[in-house]
Amino acid sequence: MVIIDEGREVDASSDEVWDIVSDVDRDPEYWSGLASIRNIRREGNLIEREVVVGFMGRKGTQRIELVPKESIRLAMIDGPLRGSREIELIKLGGSKTKIRISWDIQFSEIPVFAQEFVRSRLEEGTREALDKIAKAAKGPRKKVHGQPVNGLDVSPRP
Repeated sequence: MVIIDEGREVDASSDEVWDIVSDVDRDPEYWSGLASIRNIRREGNLIEREVVVGFMGRKGTQRIELVPKESIRLAMIDGPLRGSREIELIKLGGSKTKIRISWDIQFSEIPVFAQEFVRSRLEEGTREALDKIAKAAKGPRKKVHGQPVNGLDVSPRP
């Protein structure tokens, strides 16, 4: 079993951070090891999806539970990794939020000789995701129909 726990404080409200991390269809923009996703089913705050991960393009199945404004619980139920990842938002007051990302995984289809490499890539990818999320939270926000669209200029053209 492998445990990874990373966190970062960002200069943004928990609502602003939630708008970014809860848009799980955009996960490949933040998570470098995630090549593609295809949603299989979506019911309320529950999502099941197929993913392609890693440089070898391995397929897996994930289930996601969105706990509004608090956390995103991801279960890896099939594929090269099995276990869970949780993204937790902790309000720090004012416009500061701590993002905590924790992994609890097993290497189900990773050869023993490659496991340390994969672990280090997960740690590095988690820190990179935190950096990208923090940058998106600080970036300009546009709205379409009252909904935030991070980093996109959706202004009408003249």
